[in-house]
Amino acid sequence: MLRVQVEICINCTTVTAVQQQVAAACRGGADTVELCSQMELDGLTPKREHIVAARVAFGDRPGLMVMIRPRAGDFCYTSEEVTEMRRQIETAAAAGANGVVFGLLSGQALAVAEMRQLTQWSHSLGLIVTCHRTFDAVANQAEALEQLIEIGVDRVLTSGTPWGSSLPATAGVAQLAEIMRQANNRLEISIGGGLDPHNAPALLAQLPLTAGRLAVHSYSGVLDGEGVSEKKVSRLVQTARRVDDQERRENDPV
Repeated sequence: MLRVQVEICINCTTVTAVQQQVAAACRGGADTVELCSQMELDGLTPKREHIVAARVAFGDRPGLMVMIRPRAGDFCYTSEEVTEMRRQIETAAAAGANGVVFGLLSGQALAVAEMRQLTQWSHSLGLIVTCHRTFDAVANQAEALEQLIEIGVDRVLTSGTPWGSSLPATAGVAQLAEIMRQANNRLEISIGGGLDPHNAPALLAQLPLTAGRLAVHSYSGVLDGEGVSEKKVSRLVQTARRVDDQERRENDPV
C-alpha cells in the first residue's frame, strides 16, 4: 500500500456535478473521495442519489467515503440526532459507500459512548470509519486519539490547528508530527486544511513519514472554476508518489 494516500473532498450539488467531479478525481489518480453536501456549512450528509451517482463514477474500487453530519453547527448531538446519524450510515452503506466520516462531542471531549455505538454500527455494515475534524475541537487531543484507537476508528482527519481558527494545516506542522508519532500506525492520519499541490510538498517534508499511515485531504486546493480539477488532483498525487518513492529509497537496505 502507498504510504501517502490522496483524498479529494467532493461538494455534492447535483447528480451530474457529482459524477463529473468524482470522475475528475479518479482520472487525476485520487485514492479516495469524500462526499459532502453544503460545504459552505463545513459539510453535511449528502443525498442518497448523490452517493449512488458517485459509486457509479468511482467504479468498483474501494475508497468512497461519505460524510455523516445531520446539521450545521457544533458536534454535540441529541439522542434523536444520533439515531438519525445511524440511519444515515445505513443509507450510505446501501447506496455503495465504503466508509463514513463523523464525529461527536460532549463538551470539549469526545462523546465516547456515542462514537463507539456508531463505529460498531458502521463496522457491522462493512464500512470503515473516519473521525472528522471534530478531533480538532477537543481540548485534549492526546487523550482523544487514544480513545479513537480504543474504539476502533480507522482514520482521523486533522489540520493540527484548532477547529474554528481558520488556520491551515501548514500552520499545524508541529502538532501533526506529534499526532503521527503518538498514533504510530495504529490508525491512518488524514491531513486536511488548505492543502494544494503547491504547499503539500513542504508540509510533507516536515513530517515523520515513517511513523505510520498518512493521507492528504484536499477540497478547495484542487478546485477550478468548474469544480474538481483533474490536473490539480494529478499534481497532488504526483507529490504524494514522489514522497513515497523517496521514503522507500531512504529506507531500503543498500
